Amino acid sequence: MEEMNITPFDSMTQTRELQMLKTAIPYMKGKQKKQFAILIKYMELQNTLQLFSQEDSALSMCSADEEEHTMIPMLNEIRRFCSQKELETIDMLTNLLSMMETYETIFS
Repeated sequence: MEEMNITPFDSMTQTRELQMLKTAIPYMKGKQKKQFAILIKYMELQNTLQLFSQEDSALSMCSADEEEHTMIPMLNEIRRFCSQKELETIDMLTNLLSMMETYETIFS
């Protein structure tokens, strides 16, 4: 299985300990797997809630720069998680958005 890239958000809500617990799941028996997986997801949710209850300084680490609040940088970041078919769709959307930005620049 392909290794997934970790996002800035994941790096803020995941811990090394949670990763170790996730690694142990396949070695457990039947119901234990389900219960343990639910426990881990609950712990991740707690980390997420704690992150959002902190001041904005913690969340600013996973924010894009103000000038990057367009769809194109977001689509480019998403590319690393996409299949070949999805990449084709992302490329089509990126080209369409680029043309629209050019059109707005010319006619504004």
